[in-house]
Amino acid sequence: MSAPWDWVNDRSYVEHLSELIGIKLGLAATNDQIKQATKNNFPLVEEYMGTNAEYKAVHSTLSAAVLENFGFYGALRAMDQPIVVGINDRLSNFELSVRAAEFVIGRMYYAAGEARPVNLGPSAQTAFIIPIDVAPERTRELIQEAKELAGRELADAVEVALDEVAFRFSRGIIRMGAPEVVWRDSLALAELFDSESTTATYGKFFDQRFIDYLAANFDQIGEINWRKFEALTAEYFDRQGYEVELGAGRNDNGVDLRIWESGTRGDDSAPTIIVQCKREKQKIQKVVVKALAADVRWEGAEQGLLVATADWLLGAREVVKTRSYPVSEVNRTALKEWLIGMRTSGSGLWLP
Repeated sequence: MSAPWDWVNDRSYVEHLSELIGIKLGLAATNDQIKQATKNNFPLVEEYMGTNAEYKAVHSTLSAAVLENFGFYGALRAMDQPIVVGINDRLSNFELSVRAAEFVIGRMYYAAGEARPVNLGPSAQTAFIIPIDVAPERTRELIQEAKELAGRELADAVEVALDEVAFRFSRGIIRMGAPEVVWRDSLALAELFDSESTTATYGKFFDQRFIDYLAANFDQIGEINWRKFEALTAEYFDRQGYEVELGAGRNDNGVDLRIWESGTRGDDSAPTIIVQCKREKQKIQKVVVKALAADVRWEGAEQGLLVATADWLLGAREVVKTRSYPVSEVNRTALKEWLIGMRTSGSGLWLP
């Protein structure tokens, strides 16, 4: 670019991002939120692309970076990495990655029986492709063909290559040959921080779109609404196959969730686990742990779980150990692992 462009205050660009976030993520973000994300990401894009990059190139890359910022995992990788490099990141075998890429490229754009020979040669490390939607039955056909042609090693590599293509197709800003997902509603990002609602369109207690956002913005976990934090915990255990009862939120006597192993919940059955959720900046003190242990005994549960945005003080861990309290912790590290495990993977949009 001949002169620096003010991306943050470019009204048409902010409007473009607002529409893109709605289409790709089903989220409604404010202009201020979008501008802040643009401001945060532009220096990274400029460092990567250089100060003389063309407007169109910066526009596309910055848009992908902002989408990632709002939870569209993999947008940058989908648009900015040669196909062989992406396959090799998974296989750690460059020669095999090239063979798999050549096999897939020579077939996925054509009907069965119309394979075209492809030799990437010196361009193997720089070749880009336009990812398309490969139907499951066609995927199976290609894997089987690779197995019959060259054995299991190539077949497994082709499966990885096709998964990489599927990732790039689902994470790309432009989906070639397929319509965009039509969201059942538009979810205001502000609700994550302001609303006590525990219902979700894409999820049982906590919406998938908020999961994707928090996986990309984990530093904001302590700022979400306290009731949303309880709902996130409930959503995690529900997806693990447990039966979950989310408490009333207020006047719950310190028990936020009651959890049963699948099929064990009855009118009078004690919960397997009781959970207390804490959005705390200060470390958890032992008095909190001792109170949870007392609740475990009162409820007749097997275990108490303290899910918190802060770690425990050393004294809290010591009292659990010395008194053999049936109490465990889920701290910030574990919460981040939960979110990464639940986020949309990129091999297809998560739908309930």
